[in-house]
Amino acid sequence: MIKADMFDGFNDDDLREVKTLADKLLKNRDDNRKDKALEQARATLAAVGLTLKDLGKAKTKAAKGPQYKGGHVYQHPTNKTLVWKAKGQKPGWLRELESEDKKAVEIGL
Repeated sequence: MIKADMFDGFNDDDLREVKTLADKLLKNRDDNRKDKALEQARATLAAVGLTLKDLGKAKTKAAKGPQYKGGHVYQHPTNKTLVWKAKGQKPGWLRELESEDKKAVEIGL
């Protein structure tokens, strides 16, 4: 076990050198752990016919519905009496419209 008093005889330059060597050793160990983990990941993926590049493709998120901006006014495309001022939660008619892959029409009031 290393104790602080073991370094009492070292001058400042010696202590800096010990610190530099320790940092290098820690970095090498960390790099080795990462390399080993990558090898294992590649082997696991190869066993099921995938590569690391395939994982990058899987990151894409599904597109969200239309984006509405606060302060704008939106209207149902066919029923002109249904209006939403983009404040608070979306009204039911708008949710239903979006479930049909349609969107409200922005109107200028």
